[in-house]
Amino acid sequence: MTNLSRRSLLTGGLQRADNALRPPWSGAESQFLSQCTRCNVCVDACGSGIIQRGSGGFPTIDFQRGECTFCYDCARACPQALFAESHTTPWEYHLTIQDACLSLHQVECRSCQDACETGAIRFRHAIGHVAAPSIDYDACTTCGACISGCPVGAMSMKKITAGYHTAPARLPTQQENR
Repeated sequence: MTNLSRRSLLTGGLQRADNALRPPWSGAESQFLSQCTRCNVCVDACGSGIIQRGSGGFPTIDFQRGECTFCYDCARACPQALFAESHTTPWEYHLTIQDACLSLHQVECRSCQDACETGAIRFRHAIGHVAAPSIDYDACTTCGACISGCPVGAMSMKKITAGYHTAPARLPTQQENR
């Protein structure tokens, strides 16, 4: 078995295993790492191509490749009992806008809004300033479409921690899934 902590130390890995975004419905990180066999079935099943082999061979999500359609194919294909039911929240992450955002630096850009099919990213107008982005967490599905759409990499997913008050990601409707 690969020791992720030692491997990260020796290789200077940039992304620690506990910061990796795992496939939707994969549950707690410790349980996932102990039960995942790294067989790549979920990687192969992902029609969007966003599930990739990460550190230690464990599957991770790479939103630079596209967005999650919440099709549940990765979970259905997995030979292990790793994934929760599809009607539950896919993951405990929320979208964040980093300081690198062009609009926050008075450069007109709405790439994230253009990529967001649910309209969860909106821009607040202010006299004499470029409109600033805001996230409607009730509308955000955490699909990640805005992440690959951002030209400066200012959009990211962060694990929801205790004390952080946002609604959990909602599941897209069948119509949004098309």
